[in-house]
Amino acid sequence: MRSIALLFSTLLMSSSALAYLTISESTELPAANNYQVGFEPQFLTNEGGGTNVSGFFDAPLSDSASTRLWLGAGIIDFTVGASLKYVPFPDVENQPGIGFRVGGFFARKSSENYLTLQLAPLFSKKVNTENGLFTPYAAVSVNVTNTKERNYTGTQAVLGTEYKHPDIPKMFFGLEAGFNLKDSYSYISGTVTFPFDSSKGLF
Repeated sequence: MRSIALLFSTLLMSSSALAYLTISESTELPAANNYQVGFEPQFLTNEGGGTNVSGFFDAPLSDSASTRLWLGAGIIDFTVGASLKYVPFPDVENQPGIGFRVGGFFARKSSENYLTLQLAPLFSKKVNTENGLFTPYAAVSVNVTNTKERNYTGTQAVLGTEYKHPDIPKMFFGLEAGFNLKDSYSYISGTVTFPFDSSKGLF
């Protein structure tokens, strides 16, 4: 009985650790010499719930790639990571943007450390409306996690959108929902992002 309880506890802790792994971006890339900073509150919807808050910084690498640095805290005590987004097929005419993101993350919850490699195919398409520019996106996040006790793979289905209001050029917004497929958590998160030109600064 004790071993069953220990196994259940380990599985629960492992699932919780995946809660901080969001996507929070479409296939759109920062233009050359343009950077982005933003923050993301995340609300877990599984049993027990909880909140995480992350900050991020985006930098362009080429016409088809960008990188993101992450730092977060909350129900997961501490999170740090970096990701690379590569978009070989940009969003043009009737073709959606098609790419993928790979990232590495370190997290700590209580006395447990988690090292995670994330791979996520990513799809998005811009939709221009009278109320602003929406960029809906979808991804399937595959997260390979290593802990002291075991290695395992968790998956999430992710749906979200970015939104740019025509009267607010200095920021844009995002809304995302993640759905647990295996060894993961369901969540809702939002983002506020501030793009800026490196020669002019943030404001």
